This record gives sequence, C-alpha cells and structure tokens, in this order.
Amino acid sequence: MRVQWFVPVVLTAAVLAGCSTGTPQAAPPTTVTVTAPPSATSAAPTTGTPTSSAAPMAGKCTLTDVRAQVTLTTGEAGQRHTTVTWTNVSGSTCTMFGFGGVDLDGPPPSPYSLPRSSVAPQTVRLAPGEKAHTVITWLPGDWTPTRLVVTPPDETHSQVLDWPGGGVLRQDGATRPGTYIGPVEAGASA
Repeated sequence: MRVQWFVPVVLTAAVLAGCSTGTPQAAPPTTVTVTAPPSATSAAPTTGTPTSSAAPMAGKCTLTDVRAQVTLTTGEAGQRHTTVTWTNVSGSTCTMFGFGGVDLDGPPPSPYSLPRSSVAPQTVRLAPGEKAHTVITWLPGDWTPTRLVVTPPDETHSQVLDWPGGGVLRQDGATRPGTYIGPVEAGASA
C-alpha cells in the first residue's frame, strides 16, 4: 500500500515546492524516468524510428502453402534414401521447422509411422516457388508399402504420394532403427 500513495505525495510535494511567495521564477524542466526491472524477455529501449532491416515474420507453411513430391531415391544395398521435396505454391513466404510426419501405408500391419532422426532441425524460410526437402532413410526388407503419407511440420493435414521404393524392413520397436526421417532442410535435395 505504501507504494500506491508514495508517487502522489512526491508529485504533490514537488508542485508545492514550486509555489512560493516572492519573485516568480521559471520552473526548471521536469524529466520523469521510469525504470522497469530487467528481465530475460525485455528488449533494449529504442529511440526514434526503427532502423531494422529484418524481414517480417512469416507464418508456418501449411498444406495449402506447400506441395510434396518424391524426387529422388538413392542407394542399392544397405540403407536407402528417398527424398520428399516441398515446394511453396502460395503467394506468400512461409516457414517450416521440424520433422513433419511420414507414414508408410500398405498391407497390415499398417501404417508404419517412421521415427525421427537425432539431427537438430533448423527453421527453413520458403519464398513463393522455393523448395525444401525431407530425407527418408530406410532399410530394404520384406514389407512393401504402397503409399507414402506426408505431413508438413506442425500441420494436421497430409498429402498422399505413391511409394517409389521396394520392400522396407519394419522396425516398430527398435531403439536405434535404421529406418527414420530427417528434419526439413532448405533446398530441393540433399
């Protein structure tokens, strides 16, 4: 409670101190400084017109912004790599961050939801017409999917593509599977 009446009392005292009998004098200019306690989220104060040349923040890419396409499968024996390329088909810049979802769909048991790699994702900014990609790493096996269901990061809608590869080794319960997806990366392919 003491803080609430402190400011009015100080301001009243300052005003009364300026009132006196005798020769009138011009009041000195008053400067009020308010200092907020520092915090981890406070920004440095600015003066004048902002001079930042940073581009405005772009929203996340949704399935209405990007289209997926299987563009490349490499490798013969051992691990194979299938690249899904995302193209920004909208008229606005958007961003992708993370892994998205990849499900292989085929005979039961289906679908096979692929785990994520341990690679740390980075934000990918896509201007209209620009591309990003996701690499699916997989081991050849005897379970043959027919479809690839891909979902952009932080999105709930998916696009269905034809599976371009052969049979896949399912490793649903593996702690270190050889079949997994990588994060979204900039550019058309790795």
